Amino acid sequence: MTWPVLTGPRVTLKVLTMADIDAWMAGDDEEQQRWFEAPGPAPRENVVRHVEQSRNSWATSGSKRHWAIWLEDILAGGIDIANRGSGDAYLSYVIFPPSRRQAVATESIPLVTTWAFTTWPITRAVAIIDELNTASRATAECTGFHFEAAADPTEHTESGHMLRYVLPRP
Repeated sequence: MTWPVLTGPRVTLKVLTMADIDAWMAGDDEEQQRWFEAPGPAPRENVVRHVEQSRNSWATSGSKRHWAIWLEDILAGGIDIANRGSGDAYLSYVIFPPSRRQAVATESIPLVTTWAFTTWPITRAVAIIDELNTASRATAECTGFHFEAAADPTEHTESGHMLRYVLPRP
């Protein structure tokens, strides 16, 4: 099966494969664990399950689509978008330590939101971001998202004070 590859000037977004598991695990760090409230590095079986679920969602036209973000030959992180119905698609992204502060997410987010607006009947993309995650908030704003309100608890599982950023359909 062939899935969309999204390309920007410096990044390439591709569906994860089993061959990417070690590189994905190497990107796990304390900052990522903090924002996703993980108790520590993800066990290998969790990463394998993530890859399997991601590929299955693509194969079955599921509601969530995930891409690995590649910066040249380095797995720089991941980005996904989930169509939750009612016109909203929720975006999430993580950038691994060697690729942070290089505008990798800033280049990747418009690729994914453009794909979603073109593919799904959605009216807006939504990013739920921890109030203390200033880097992620700045990235969202830089890519056209604007702060809307405090996130509703039904929109997230994290325990921090979460904020809702939205990007309307162009």
